Amino acid sequence: MTAATRTKPFILVIDDEPDDLRNDIELGLEDRAAFDLKHPRDVGMDDLEEADLVLVDYLLDNWPELRDQKCIGMQPLTGLALTAIFRDQVDLLGKDRLTAFALHSARLDNLLGRLPLLSAQHVLARLNNLEWVFPKTEPRRYDQMVILAEAVQRLPREWSDREDDSASQLESLIGMSEEVPWFDRCWREVHECQPPIHDLRDGGHGVLLIRWLLQQIMPYPTFLWADHWAAARLRVPVEEFRIVLDEKNTLSEELKPMRYSGLLAGFFGNRWWRGALEDYVWELAGGGAGDAETLRAALRDRAGKELGFIESNPPVVCLDQDFQPTGDFASPANSLRLRPDHWPAFADAAWMTLEMVQSNPALQALVDPLDQDRIGDDNEE
Repeated sequence: MTAATRTKPFILVIDDEPDDLRNDIELGLEDRAAFDLKHPRDVGMDDLEEADLVLVDYLLDNWPELRDQKCIGMQPLTGLALTAIFRDQVDLLGKDRLTAFALHSARLDNLLGRLPLLSAQHVLARLNNLEWVFPKTEPRRYDQMVILAEAVQRLPREWSDREDDSASQLESLIGMSEEVPWFDRCWREVHECQPPIHDLRDGGHGVLLIRWLLQQIMPYPTFLWADHWAAARLRVPVEEFRIVLDEKNTLSEELKPMRYSGLLAGFFGNRWWRGALEDYVWELAGGGAGDAETLRAALRDRAGKELGFIESNPPVVCLDQDFQPTGDFASPANSLRLRPDHWPAFADAAWMTLEMVQSNPALQALVDPLDQDRIGDDNEE
């Protein structure tokens, strides 16, 4: 089946022990994507031309012919080096579709350095000219592979050089509708996060949009919020927030249109339009963002039951030392803002509790200058 007639995305898996992976990949993809699995020595230009997503193993120990090469320039020691070669070949093809590249390995720790694995996948990808890195131990990796390959399939090969047309392309791809009342606010927040629209209009590679979403937008609280930030805005514990979403009630129905459904939706789980939630909570609280009792009563009426309520006002999402949400919330009075490496300037602040920062000198160095004088303060209310 040719690329023009395929409806499923095509994933090319390159591994130095392909036979050991075949059954696992076939079960993981569950017929949601076509795939081929090849040893690096057997990959041809036609394989690369067909692929929406190319996955390359990091360690290439089972490739004896490679060691026989006398020229070190022809000895890619890792899948990272091999990926660079394959990407160059794909770019030379000038094909009418696009291809994403990712590592797929059980040994990504070799790349990590001091970066924690759970929070560093987007950073590793960004630093190594990749769209993503998939640990072979990640339970959701096959779902994510399919989502990524489908996103690449949807990308236009060329973008309009007219501003209005390219804006419409972006709106469509990220699932925005001008019919919703919060469109103007959300669209403004999208632009504040610097989408690569100008680069795309000037002939930039369409996968730039994938990278922007996967590496700078979705891992952080930007114009899209993960469940923890959405729950904090509603002042509901995150687990109760998730439970109420799965129930049939007015609250879950009203929230449904605010869930992100555009390109790469589901890759990290739920994402929510920040501007939509901000407007929604403002209306629930009767135009008073800080009116806790009015908000609590409105949520109770819509959920059809009493919900847990976060008393901190306003609540901030507490992060752990890997900069992942802990599930706990605190007030700004007993938390500190941090400026972690790679945290985008346009993202909402990263917050940690005073106690956590005070116990870790490495974290103290990352505290926002505006909060530096509070590091030693144990007496915040």
